[in-house]
Amino acid sequence: MSSTPPKSDGRFAVIVASLAAFSMWFGYWHIQTAPPLLYAAWAMAAYLGLPLAAVVFLDSRGVIPRTLAVLGGAVAWLPLAWGAWAAGADATLAARPLMVLVPATLSALMAVLLSGSAGVDLGRWGAGAGDWKWWGPRTAGLVILTIGLVVLWVALDPAMRAHHPFYEPARTDVRELWGLVLCMGLYMVAWEFFFRGYLLFGVARTAGPVHAVLFQALPFYLMHRVSPESEFVMSFVGGALLAVFCWRARSFWPAFVLHWVLNASVQVVCFYWPS
Repeated sequence: MSSTPPKSDGRFAVIVASLAAFSMWFGYWHIQTAPPLLYAAWAMAAYLGLPLAAVVFLDSRGVIPRTLAVLGGAVAWLPLAWGAWAAGADATLAARPLMVLVPATLSALMAVLLSGSAGVDLGRWGAGAGDWKWWGPRTAGLVILTIGLVVLWVALDPAMRAHHPFYEPARTDVRELWGLVLCMGLYMVAWEFFFRGYLLFGVARTAGPVHAVLFQALPFYLMHRVSPESEFVMSFVGGALLAVFCWRARSFWPAFVLHWVLNASVQVVCFYWPS
């Protein structure tokens, strides 16, 4: 794995790690039994809106863009805080997931616009196209391989068939199934930016890529603790391999494509598997 000289800035490392812990703590509050749109919206706020605001804050130098970045992060965070702590808020948000999705989307868009005006290069955080000529064809080949392996995996592991689709209504209703697949696309954009973008490229700037790969793989593994055992065990290796791939690609986008295809294939194959 190629390396870049680490940046010796303790404050930078503390902010990256602290915001990661903050995002994961709030991310813990959304659960897989939530309606898919709320599940995706919560991830968009915790794993995309907040980290993007931190990116602008860390890499911009002016007081105004940094202040606006904090305000943008607050736009994503406030619905999370209300949903996590207010009595009865979970039921309200389950019925009105746009109360989380709209602020999360606005926060992310605000950060992207701020990055342009403040001279922040999102590509340094893996959010650009990277070396797309390298990762494009390889990702396409891995997509085909992934679908084939999912069919074999589901065939060999009854626990996977019992657990997925993880949203109960999607186990019997095809419209709910495809709604789940689409919502998981939104979820994976946020999830993969957080692990294979913000954490991977952010930690690499202070500790180098090898430490960054391992650093992001551990919480990724722990976040799969509610999954079937085979999925839980494989998540650490899969998270590390995805990070290595994204580091070479200089982009988190191939991880998004591969993870979404993997998740969608599992949901669809388990739905249509003969009982």
